[in-house]
Amino acid sequence: MEKKRFVFMYDDFSDRLLISGKSEGDIIAGSARVLNLILTFTTSNKVVGIELKNASKYLESLNINPEILKNLTGAEIVFQQQRDGYLIYFILYSGERVERIPYNLISERPILS
Repeated sequence: MEKKRFVFMYDDFSDRLLISGKSEGDIIAGSARVLNLILTFTTSNKVVGIELKNASKYLESLNINPEILKNLTGAEIVFQQQRDGYLIYFILYSGERVERIPYNLISERPILS
């Protein structure tokens, strides 16, 4: 199985982190805002993109130095289904440093990824 490729961007002016795992064949159906996240869905209900607003403040709330956002060399998103929703991990790479940032999302309906 081929490893999924992600593109990423951090905009320090608006303090937004965007990570996309959209494949060439994916057709975007729309997006939904949940708290400080914007999730982008395909026509087959897969989440292929995520935007974290106020990213540096979120990292600070977890006692993670937000400077990693300004020096990103890679980023990924991972979804793990839980009983009452999903645990989303933002995996951020900055040189040799790797931070795994958790985000809990309560959902009554399934979100496929």
